[in-house]
Amino acid sequence: MVAVAWSRCAGRDCVRFAEPVADPQVRPSSAAVSAPAMAGTLVDDEGDLCFVPRFGFVAGTRYTVTSAGTVLATLTRPARTVSPTAEVAAIHPTVDVVPRNLLRCYVSFTAPMGDGDAATRVRLVDDAGTVSAHALLPTEYELWNADHTRLTVLLDPARIKRGLAGHRAAGYPLRSGERVRLVVDAGFRDATGAPLVTGAERSYQVGDDLRGHVDPAAWRPTVPAAGSREPFAVAFGRPLDSALLGRCLRVTGPAGPVAGTAVTGDGERAWRLTPALPWQPGRHRLLVDPVLEDVAGNAVGRVFDRDLAYPADRPVTIGFAEVTFVPTP
Repeated sequence: MVAVAWSRCAGRDCVRFAEPVADPQVRPSSAAVSAPAMAGTLVDDEGDLCFVPRFGFVAGTRYTVTSAGTVLATLTRPARTVSPTAEVAAIHPTVDVVPRNLLRCYVSFTAPMGDGDAATRVRLVDDAGTVSAHALLPTEYELWNADHTRLTVLLDPARIKRGLAGHRAAGYPLRSGERVRLVVDAGFRDATGAPLVTGAERSYQVGDDLRGHVDPAAWRPTVPAAGSREPFAVAFGRPLDSALLGRCLRVTGPAGPVAGTAVTGDGERAWRLTPALPWQPGRHRLLVDPVLEDVAGNAVGRVFDRDLAYPADRPVTIGFAEVTFVPTP
């Protein structure tokens, strides 16, 4: 058996192998063996092989070390007393009423978080506090952004798409007319192993289904005056995906891209750009990436839960959509 132990390499915590090992992998023991291993780097340290994780090991967490599918060791990080500092910064969507076919939520934190807690620390509950069984997709790995500060929480798509076995067997994860809460437990640990300062939750009323393409041609713009730094604003008519809004909209003018500060509002049903410099006269364009989705997963280019008998649901191949405007004199 290969000797495997906690160690230090180049000033960082690592897993050290005292003998050559082929493709060693490290996972939180709560993760399935088929799930992707922790991201990290293999370093040769004076003849030993060291696995240095991209994100630090979490105190009190047990890790499984494998090679070619064989378990080499199970290591537990020592628990330590760490003062909580991380908090939930936001839960999206922020709109009060969500569609019955809501596809995803986001939980943002004020600091990088550890791996392995999402399945047990984030849950969807009804008004009585009962956990909605099998409402959230049991992913084999957690869906984090690059710096581990935003977690994507998926509702089970197999229960949302009509015609799939999951939908036929159990129906939608949400029920129209009821209230639900997305709850983040205070025990969710950050990258240092400390729990959150406090838990958080957001409550939603469940409404009707949201279907059809996202249609920029139906958006309602508010046009600023030329020479001013008034914001250009646009109302979408439906709540859009908060993460995609951050990268799918940009404004260009006669002199090229318009720099400024962009914010969303009205429960992700509106967006506005305050320019860094006064608006120039002439034609401007709001460019919309066709991958932009609403909270039910419908995009500019395709409908998430397409009705094959409904021609308007057919996918369309387009480049960037445009909303044109001319600042008023």
